[in-house]
Amino acid sequence: MIERILRARVFRDYRFWLIVLTVGVLAMKIAIIPYPWPELPPEECINLPLNEKCALIFDEAHYIPAARKLLRGEAANNEHPPLSKALMILGILIFGDNPYGWRTIITITGAISIYFLGRIGYEISRDEKLALISASLFAFDISSFNLSSIAMLDAPAMMFCLISTLLFLKKRWIWSGIVMGLALLSKMSSLFVLIALIVYKLFHDVYVCEDFFDGLRSWLKAAERTAIPAFIIMIIGLGIYDYIYGAYPTPFEHLDYMLNYHSSLTFKEGDVVYMPLSWTNPFKQFPRMPYYAITVEVDGKKYQPIAYYGMQTPLWWMTWLVAAFSAYFSYLDLKGGRYPSMESFILVWFAANYLIYFPIAHILHRWVYPFYFYMTVPVIALGLPRVLLGEKVSEIVLYLILAFQIAWFIVWFPVKPQWLIDLLLTLGITTV
Repeated sequence: MIERILRARVFRDYRFWLIVLTVGVLAMKIAIIPYPWPELPPEECINLPLNEKCALIFDEAHYIPAARKLLRGEAANNEHPPLSKALMILGILIFGDNPYGWRTIITITGAISIYFLGRIGYEISRDEKLALISASLFAFDISSFNLSSIAMLDAPAMMFCLISTLLFLKKRWIWSGIVMGLALLSKMSSLFVLIALIVYKLFHDVYVCEDFFDGLRSWLKAAERTAIPAFIIMIIGLGIYDYIYGAYPTPFEHLDYMLNYHSSLTFKEGDVVYMPLSWTNPFKQFPRMPYYAITVEVDGKKYQPIAYYGMQTPLWWMTWLVAAFSAYFSYLDLKGGRYPSMESFILVWFAANYLIYFPIAHILHRWVYPFYFYMTVPVIALGLPRVLLGEKVSEIVLYLILAFQIAWFIVWFPVKPQWLIDLLLTLGITTV
């Protein structure tokens, strides 16, 4: 009897289902790691340009050669912070210099992000259904799945950002800052998430506190306890890297180099740049971007057994709907004398991690890429159920969108087993 009660409680706990979802996605990620497999030895896949037989997907062509140079004691890829590459190196030391070594730890961080997004959804809404649907929408976002299944900087940065966010919402400021420091050491654009959290807290405290200056003091206390540890961890990490590899005399000079390097990456008139609006506009999308694709033709039918793509997904099409309704619900709450906690969280994150790229691209003429939207996907996944949960008809619409998201995920799954290829060809669905 006691065991039945315990089992029943476990199955009713949303965290149990978040773990099931996370483990399921991780299993899929691990299953596709060896595809493609390199035909050339590692020593022939270090210097650019690389042969296709090196089997590196997308920007792995930059990070895996850098990891190999770092293993030889040679500073490399100094324009990016070192932690994500250190995780790749750790994987190589454990599993060997092969796809399992490059990708295993990165894919683990990508899967763990699903769990923490669900936890954030519950923490900010106290709604278990919202938490599970949000995590599912994110888990079955094929572009996010692809990006977090290959050896790039983004998946570790996402994981640390989401852990930091959960700690921040729980008011564990110092620990949040420490983890955010690890995010900054993974990818510098994590700074946008830190800014979003601090601005969110500012709006909250100034509104909630009766006295403006009391609110300001409360905010400043949280901001200091979060931001200072984050930057300390980042500087220490860069310092350790610079000391080991002799890259820069001080971490501050290294940081200055990174900022100057990225500021110099500007495009000219005539260059093909996919501007931020094309990332979310379903009517004028950026073209589907093949990170790695193999096309096979049998009996006049073409299909792609391996095809990693960057593309819009049904969830990305909901972006402006989520933003508009979040703004509208915020207005209604403020009008009613309530602080729109979740809506303000969504809007601030949306502005800091997506809208920021509009002036960066259009005014500063900095190169921007659609996969930058990866860091915004979590709040669209949180916002959609927030908009649609509550009424029977709108919930049916939400479940249909989730079903469409899952179907899209299956059709564009990057490494298709033969039964899936046969099924899609039978249905007349081709991804070529």
